[in-house]
Amino acid sequence: MFVLRVLSLGLAASLPSLAVACEDGAAGRCLALEGGGEVQLDASLRLRGMYYDPTRFGIQGREDGYGLLRALSSVAVRRGAWDGLVQLGVHAEQGRDGGPGGTDRGALDLQQGYVRWQGEQVSWQLGRQEAAYGSSRLLSVRDGPNIRLAFDGVRGRWQQGAWKLDVMALRPVDNRMGAFDDRGDRGQYLLGSYATWHAVRPGNGVDLYLLGYGRDGARFASAVGDERRTSLGTRWFALQPRWDANIELVAQRGTLAGGQGNLAIRAWTLASDSGVRWPGVAWQPRLGVKLDIASGDRNAQDGRLNTFNAMYPKSAYFSEASLLAPANLMDVQPTLTLTPRADLSTELGVQLAWKHRRSDAIYTTPAPLSAVPGTAGTPRRIGQQYKWETRWKASDHWTWQGQLAWFDAGPGLRVAGGRDTLFASVVGAWQW
Repeated sequence: MFVLRVLSLGLAASLPSLAVACEDGAAGRCLALEGGGEVQLDASLRLRGMYYDPTRFGIQGREDGYGLLRALSSVAVRRGAWDGLVQLGVHAEQGRDGGPGGTDRGALDLQQGYVRWQGEQVSWQLGRQEAAYGSSRLLSVRDGPNIRLAFDGVRGRWQQGAWKLDVMALRPVDNRMGAFDDRGDRGQYLLGSYATWHAVRPGNGVDLYLLGYGRDGARFASAVGDERRTSLGTRWFALQPRWDANIELVAQRGTLAGGQGNLAIRAWTLASDSGVRWPGVAWQPRLGVKLDIASGDRNAQDGRLNTFNAMYPKSAYFSEASLLAPANLMDVQPTLTLTPRADLSTELGVQLAWKHRRSDAIYTTPAPLSAVPGTAGTPRRIGQQYKWETRWKASDHWTWQGQLAWFDAGPGLRVAGGRDTLFASVVGAWQW
């Protein structure tokens, strides 16, 4: 049955034998509509093999290897000021210890489906949609897991000159394993606005955003309750011929209401990814450094919760292994990126990680935050991670990626029973 569903998606995408290529290098095929407008069809397939030894640092986890498959096909229609998109997806998992996770498997379902009206300066988009902003530190499409993150709701955009402002009212989609059974999660919401100013030189600008986030039954190392959190953040990004910078600062306020009473949320993060490049040298090396501080809870008895929550971050926040979440964490990660050819790049990196507050736990993915059992109160040094990631664009349609990581567990994990972890992954992605 699964194979038939995948084949049906591929067949639906390949029907228009007289299609012409889409403009601006877009994927897929396009057909002109009588009277104006166009229809765009595209499809993608991703195969991923993953191996952990062990999962969750060996704390309630063990050696595990499994395969994932993602098949997506979409139809987009544009006419005048209106356009719409319907994207269907099938997701499969094979071999995971204990069965598939919440983002691993799903029968044929609606991944995206929205309508959009676009005026000269204002646009509105209503329905199921993906939403990624900035560096995807707080809002991402979550491409690492098998099922990408989508939201149900509405977004509006105002744009003039160098300024762009988005407003949003969204609920994340609750992924279920049946066909056409995914629903918006009524226990979570996201409200807010996100503004961007772009400088004259491409790749340079400033973001400023205010986001309201709610999650029922949130669990932290020291407290459980209904979380209501407001994030005020700004990001400065610059891309110059020989250097680049990406620096983000976020402050969070709110409450966590539970059996322990109402805790006042007071959290923050400072994250950066900067580097220098030598474009005229062989293999075009880039030497970079990532610096992150995400606050942790200082005292479980002081009536406050200081643990930072990145809400909906990209899963590969620190590496494709997705071992650590940006909460109660300080890290330094020097990286070296090499580009031997236009279609081939590789990155080597080392991450040194500590807890921001010893009293708080070590947190891991997936989102929402998950505290590693037994790590609250352990020593601050989490350990160091060594990673290697390579990307090869083999053809116009195929891209391959290889990822390796070794996490050398420090005393913060070992006291709780954690141990060293090996991660390996191979990804093949086809786009039509």
